[in-house]
Amino acid sequence: MPELPEIETVRRVVGPQLLGRTVVSVRAADNKVLANTTPDGLSGMLTGRRFASMGRRGKALVLTDDLGGRTVIRFGMTGQLYVCPRGTEEERHTHEVFFLDDGTELRYVDPRRFGRIWHFRSGETDTSGIEGLGIEPDDPALDSGYLEARIGRRGTTVKEALLDQSVVAGIGNIWSDEILFEAGICPLTPCRELTGEQLERLVHAIPEKIAFAVESNAVSSGDYLAGKSRKYYDMSPLKVYGRSGEACPRCGTAIVRNTVGGRSTCWCPMCQTR
Repeated sequence: MPELPEIETVRRVVGPQLLGRTVVSVRAADNKVLANTTPDGLSGMLTGRRFASMGRRGKALVLTDDLGGRTVIRFGMTGQLYVCPRGTEEERHTHEVFFLDDGTELRYVDPRRFGRIWHFRSGETDTSGIEGLGIEPDDPALDSGYLEARIGRRGTTVKEALLDQSVVAGIGNIWSDEILFEAGICPLTPCRELTGEQLERLVHAIPEKIAFAVESNAVSSGDYLAGKSRKYYDMSPLKVYGRSGEACPRCGTAIVRNTVGGRSTCWCPMCQTR
């Protein structure tokens, strides 16, 4: 599932391409991808609307139109979003197409259909779940006091806490492993056993690793389109995730793997202690 860095890449590439563009028409599939409306309903609400901005909350994109309406997109496991010239060969599993006034098309593709799209009129209650998200990784409010208050009494592991979107939004399985390696904390550590020093290390590691991931994913709009929004992320900088049995880049100890909260988790047993 795409994490914050991948969704931020989509925002940085697709957002400028949509800014100021008007929707001429919409073709939407009648399936579960549309969470709170119908194909005709989506078309009626967006046709004639001009895109004013594209933001991001956690792993979700938020497109705002000139009337204050908001289209929220969650990508699920296989969602893809890109702008292409009209007439570009259409991929299988293209569920939504927004025809724009400059002759381009905004397409949402999702082979497994786990992604969801909502549209809310101005002032309408947002039921997409983004209202319940925690702070962003780069929010100045992220400090040891915040983490202590949110997770300090939990008996669950610190890995599970990082995956809890109501604590810090946007962190997924890959970057939680990388954050914990950077902070030198074993993912099996119960939150209530975290020391003040370990919380401080998390406070520094969370924004640092997420910012690193975003910059590592930087891609031109041409390369992004050529990869149909799939082939823009670079996994080579990862130090522990997916590297079970390999040597730790710091100490040489073999990286181990276990399942934590139902998720595959990798760490160095020498560098990351409880």
